[in-house]
Amino acid sequence: MLFYTWKDVDRFIQMKRAKWAEWALDIEVYASEMVISLRDMSDISKAQSGLRDLFGTKMENNRICLDMHGQIIEVVYEQAEVETKRAIVPLFKNILYQEDAYTDNIQQELAGVPVMVFHSYKGGVGRTLSLLAFSKAWAEEREDKSLLIVDADIEAPGITWMVQHDEEGLSYLDLLEIIQCGHNVDDIVEQAVEKVGSVSFNVDTETRTVEHLVLPTYRYDEQVLDMYSSPENIVNGYNKKYILAEVLSKLGERLGVAAVLVDLRAGLSEFSAPLLFDPRVKKYIVSSTSYQSVKGTELLLRQLNKGLAASVEANLPEIFLTMSQSDEEIPEISSRLQAAYNGNNEDGFMDNIITELPFASELIRVDSLQQIMSVLTERIFYKNIRTLIRNNYSVEEKVVMPNVASREECVSQIHKLAETQLVAETNVEFNVLMTSALKNLIKKYVLEVPATVVMGAKGAGKTFLYKEMLKNKYWEAFSSSVQNSASSNNICQTVLIPLLASKNSGDISAVLNSAIEEANRNIHGLNLDIAQWQENEKRIKLYMKEEHESFEWEDFWKTLFLFGMKNVNSLDELERVLSKENKRIVFLVDGLEEIFENTLTNQNEKNAVVGLARDTINALRAKYKNIGCLVFLRQDVARNAIDVNYTQFENLYKNYELNWSKTEALRLALWLVHQAVPGFYTESVDIAQASAEAIENYLVKLWGRKLGKPNSNEANSSRWILAALSDFNGQLQARDIIRFLKYATSDAGKTVYDDRYIMPNEIRKAVPNCSEEKIGEVKQEIGALKPIFERLSSAHEDKRILPFESGTFDLSTKEEQIMKQEGYLRIDNGKYYLPEIIRHALKFKYGRGARPKVLSLIFEK
Repeated sequence: MLFYTWKDVDRFIQMKRAKWAEWALDIEVYASEMVISLRDMSDISKAQSGLRDLFGTKMENNRICLDMHGQIIEVVYEQAEVETKRAIVPLFKNILYQEDAYTDNIQQELAGVPVMVFHSYKGGVGRTLSLLAFSKAWAEEREDKSLLIVDADIEAPGITWMVQHDEEGLSYLDLLEIIQCGHNVDDIVEQAVEKVGSVSFNVDTETRTVEHLVLPTYRYDEQVLDMYSSPENIVNGYNKKYILAEVLSKLGERLGVAAVLVDLRAGLSEFSAPLLFDPRVKKYIVSSTSYQSVKGTELLLRQLNKGLAASVEANLPEIFLTMSQSDEEIPEISSRLQAAYNGNNEDGFMDNIITELPFASELIRVDSLQQIMSVLTERIFYKNIRTLIRNNYSVEEKVVMPNVASREECVSQIHKLAETQLVAETNVEFNVLMTSALKNLIKKYVLEVPATVVMGAKGAGKTFLYKEMLKNKYWEAFSSSVQNSASSNNICQTVLIPLLASKNSGDISAVLNSAIEEANRNIHGLNLDIAQWQENEKRIKLYMKEEHESFEWEDFWKTLFLFGMKNVNSLDELERVLSKENKRIVFLVDGLEEIFENTLTNQNEKNAVVGLARDTINALRAKYKNIGCLVFLRQDVARNAIDVNYTQFENLYKNYELNWSKTEALRLALWLVHQAVPGFYTESVDIAQASAEAIENYLVKLWGRKLGKPNSNEANSSRWILAALSDFNGQLQARDIIRFLKYATSDAGKTVYDDRYIMPNEIRKAVPNCSEEKIGEVKQEIGALKPIFERLSSAHEDKRILPFESGTFDLSTKEEQIMKQEGYLRIDNGKYYLPEIIRHALKFKYGRGARPKVLSLIFEK
C-alpha cells in the first residue's frame, strides 16, 4: 500500500487492527507522529517487530517513511492507563473499522412512532420519487393516519422546493440546531412541536383527502449556505449518538402521525449516517440497475449489515430497485445484493428484501407534487410500493369463522376434503372449477361433438375431470353444471361413454356403470356390456402382444368403440343410427399411461398412442358429426409417442391443456376451501370469475399475508407456497395444491395469529412432505429421472448446494436435457439450479444469494 499522507497510515492501522491488537491497546496517528498505547512498556520490542511486519522496509529506526516528499512519522510508545472498549459511533468513518455497526447499549424500540429513511448511494435513481410514492400509497392503504415527511437532503433539497414554505414554520436545520443546544429529548420535542404543521401537502384517495406534514430542509437560503449544526456534529456530542431518531420518533408521536419518513442525502455521507446506523430505524435503500449504483449499494449494504444477523425479526435494510428496463438483469443483480446480507435465506425470510420498481419514462420529468401524484397512479412503480405497504403495514383483522364452531373445525373440514380429492373416488358433490382450459373446451364444442385430446401432467386433474363428466352422463349436462346454467333447451343428446378408465381413479365403477346404463336407455339398440370399460383393457393388452403400425392401431381403436354394440358393425352404421335418433356419443379414454408404460423406447406403444390420439381423433373429426372421443392423455406419454411434429400436435390442443397457472392454482385453493367451509367466500362474483386481487385477499384469511407478523421479514405466504410447489416450466398441478392443503391442515397447530386459519408452522411442515411425494411420483412417471434424482440425493451434503457447477454431479448432456425438458433444471451463466418442489426432497441448500435467482426462474413463466 502506498502512503502519501499520514491519513493513509491512519487508515491502514485501522484496517489492520486485528494484527496489532495482540501487542497494543490502541494506536493513534497524527500528522507527524504515531502514538502506540501498550499494556506494558516491556512490550516495546514486540511492538517494533509487529510494525516491521506491517510496514516492511518503510519502518526503520522507529520512523515510518511516507511515499511522498520524503516525509516521516515518528513512532512513540506510552503506557496505557485504562483498557477500554472502542466505542461505536454511527458514522461511516467509525463503522468502517468496526466488526459490528450497532451497539447493544440502546433501547430496543423507539419511544414514539416508527422512523423510516430513504437513502441511495447515487443521486438521480428515484429515491425522492420512491418516498413520495410511499406516502401516496400509505394514504390509500392507511387513510386513518398521515405521515411526517422530513427533507434531510441537506446538500440538495428536493421535497423542500415542491412545497410552499416560509420563515414562520420549522425546518430540519432548525431542529438540528435545537438538538445541538439541548439535551433532553422531551424538552427538544416540546420546543419543536408547536412550530411544525404549517407546511404540508394533500393526497386524494377514493374516500377522503389525507394531509401529510412536511419538515423542509431550510427556511431561508442563508440557513442552508451557512450551516451551524449537522448530524455529524450532533453524534459527536456527549450522549447524543442516537438522539436524532429519538427526537423524530417522539415528534411524530406528538404530531399524531403514523410514522416519520426521511429523505436522506445520497452517498456515503455523514449527513445520513446517524440515521442509517441507528438499529431502530427502518431503511429503504434505492438503487438503479446501473453498474455504478449496484456496486455502491453493495458497499453500503456491507456496512449497514455489519454484525446484523439476517433473521425473521431483524430490522433489515430493504432495497428498491429502480429503472430496470430488462427482466434478464434483475435476478443477477438481486442475487448480488442479497449476498451482502448475513444469511442464506434458506426459509425465504429475505424473499421480500428487494422490491422492483420498473422504469417509467413518464416519471423522469415531473415538476410538482400534484403532477407526481397524478402520474404515479397507474404505474407498476407505484403499485409495487402499494403492495409492499399492504403486506408490511396493514392492520390485519381477526378472522370470523363462518358457520362452524372454531378454527380447528375449519381446518379439519379442509383437511378431510383435500384428502378425499387426492384420489378420484370421492362421492362429495360440488361444482367443477371453471378453468381457462375447461372454458375453452366447452366453448369449442357447443355445437360440434367433442373429438379432441386433453393433455396434462400427472396430477393435473385429468382423472377428476373424466369422473365429473361421467357423473353428468351427458356432455350438455356437464357443460351446464360447470357454467352453473341450465342446458340449452333442456335437451341432452350427447351421451358420454367410458371406453377406458384409470386404475388410479379409485372405486368409481358405480359412476361408470351408471353412465353406460344411461347410454343403453337413451340410444335404441345400443345394449353395451355394463363392464365393457374393464374388458377393453384386456383387449388392448392382448392386441399389443404383436407389433402393429399406427394405421393398424387406428383400425383397432375404431373397432374397440363398437365392442358390445348389437347390430352395429361399423362407425358408419353407428353414425346412421345416431343421426336417425338425433343422438350423439362421445367415448372417454383415461389411463393410457398405465397400459403403455414404455412409450419412450417401445415403438409398438408409440404407434398405439399415435393411432388413437392423432389418427383416430382426426378421422372422427373429419367424417362423423355424431361420434366423438375425448382422450385424457398424460403429457409425457404424448411427447414420447409422437416423435414427429410433436410441437404441432401440442399447439393443436394447447387451449385444452390442464396446465395450472399461478393464479388458477390459487383460485383452486380458494375454491376447495370454500367447498369445505361454506361461507368462506362471500362475494357475488363466482370464484371462477374472481379477479387475482380478490383471490389473494381471501387467501390472506386462509394462510395470512405473510408467514409471520405483517411487519416481519417473513415471505409473502401465497408467493412462498407457489414457489415451493412449482417447477421451472411454470407447472403447478391441481394435485400439488390439494396435497399441500392436505398436509398443511393435518394438524391445526397452536393458534399463533388470529387473522388466519392455517398457521405458518403448519405451512412450513407441509412442504417437505409435498416434495417427497412429488419426487416419488416423478420417478414413477418419468423413469429416466429416477437414477438422476437418486444420484443427486445420495451425494455428500457439501455438494448439495445451489447453484452447482456442470461437473459437480457429472450429468450427461441427455440427462441435463430431460431435466430441463421436465422443468427440474435450469442452467444460467454456467450455474445449475433446481426448483423448490424437488430441492426439499433432495435436501439441497442455498448458497448465499442463490434463492432470488431460483424464484426469478420459477416466476418468469
